[in-house]
Amino acid sequence: MSLAKDNTMVSVGKVGAAVGLKGETKVRLYAEESENLYEGAVLLVDGKKYRELGGDNAVYGVDGSIELEVKSIRYQKGRPVVKFYNVADRTAAEKLTGAELYIPESELAELEPGHYYYRDLIGLRARDSESGEIIGDVNDMIDNPSQTLLEVVLAEDSRKVLIPYVDAFIKEVSLEDGTIDITLIPGLI
Repeated sequence: MSLAKDNTMVSVGKVGAAVGLKGETKVRLYAEESENLYEGAVLLVDGKKYRELGGDNAVYGVDGSIELEVKSIRYQKGRPVVKFYNVADRTAAEKLTGAELYIPESELAELEPGHYYYRDLIGLRARDSESGEIIGDVNDMIDNPSQTLLEVVLAEDSRKVLIPYVDAFIKEVSLEDGTIDITLIPGLI
């Protein structure tokens, strides 16, 4: 079974472009203020795609995966740049570009109130904060350099619209009710 289909595993981020010549990579985390990335953290990638990295599964022992242990982290323009132990050089780092990073669900760091994992927001019913009418369903979260966007599939015609995930539009998230209240302005949808 792949990591993506394993219900006990959670994708916490994605490997970005290689940085420099020593095997460092950019990493995009799916939760701001997350404590899932730290020196010594063990993250999993799909073993079929990245088998050339080798390594064993001594920590989590998940079949079909390869464990990457974080050797060091530094920040470049506020984004983490990570060096993994078994990624020796730029060539190996380039092969990791686009790799989803997983951890067991039981290892997820608890977030501060008001912060959410993307996986918790996907599937919520988007609701107009003034009228209470259902707008649609949150289908995806998209990271843009300037801001994160909610991709909402509209209830009335199944079109996909993008709504900035910023305080000006997002008024309340209720995981218990399965809703996210959004302030609509003319032209937003």
